[in-house]
Amino acid sequence: MNMKSISVALLITLVALAGYDIFLKDRPTDNPRIWLRIPALPVIQDAIFQLSPRFDEPRKTLMMEQLCALARGEVKQEQVNASLKQQGIDVQTLPRQGSPYSLLVNGDQPGQASACAAYLATTVLSTVNVAEFMRPVTVPAVNGQPEKSSLQIDNALLTSALSVKLAVARANADVFALIAVELQRSPGLTIPQYREQAGQLFTRLAPTYLTRIKEQLPPANTQYKLLQMDDNRFLFSSSVGSVFEFGRNGLVLSQGGIVWYGKGRLMGQEYPLQVECFSAAVKGLLTSPAPQLTTSIQ
Repeated sequence: MNMKSISVALLITLVALAGYDIFLKDRPTDNPRIWLRIPALPVIQDAIFQLSPRFDEPRKTLMMEQLCALARGEVKQEQVNASLKQQGIDVQTLPRQGSPYSLLVNGDQPGQASACAAYLATTVLSTVNVAEFMRPVTVPAVNGQPEKSSLQIDNALLTSALSVKLAVARANADVFALIAVELQRSPGLTIPQYREQAGQLFTRLAPTYLTRIKEQLPPANTQYKLLQMDDNRFLFSSSVGSVFEFGRNGLVLSQGGIVWYGKGRLMGQEYPLQVECFSAAVKGLLTSPAPQLTTSIQ
């Protein structure tokens, strides 16, 4: 190598080093924040509950059936108006914004899809309504005992209800996992910020979620076994390897022995978020000063 080549190489090296020094000076200092690893699932669940419409309980199921039918394009607005009239609701007096009933009359299709999807997602995250698969029966008077009315499980209704619950739980796992992956792309947010972002993502994914429920319906010949149904736990298994449990710890769906939904997991994974839970000032409190050594002369 001649002297000219060496000089050029040295010049390039010096310029590169000078540029790197400038880069180090201009680079922002790391923000001393405290991030904690938190599973994404509870954050996403909170966001979905906030999106779900809040109708008065006696009418909630009926109103949501109408709203979901609108969202899927299964009914026309005139049919919904007629149904509301039968319930004693004057459509002309309903506000177009700001009320749970607004989505039933304002033609906001994205809003209808989002509200329907959020409602369906929460149906498996709340106490099971056994009225879905029970029917009233009358026990005739026998041996002097008066006639009695009671509720009895309807096997056809039960099979239909369990099939839907399994499909909704699976769709929750699929779409919530997709949302969790996206949330992980933005480390260092606060829980309210992650919650807001999760709600926005679910709103955009609402049509996908509604389609996913249909895709996740088990085969028609699937067999179900109701294992427990009381105030503490609702538990059933299926012939496709799923175990659905709702109890004090919320929903736990297992698939082939793997926790598919629940216990902080989605499809077997936690999807932890790097959450900013404390201000930077707290970091200084965690670093205790080194103890000073003192000596005494006896």
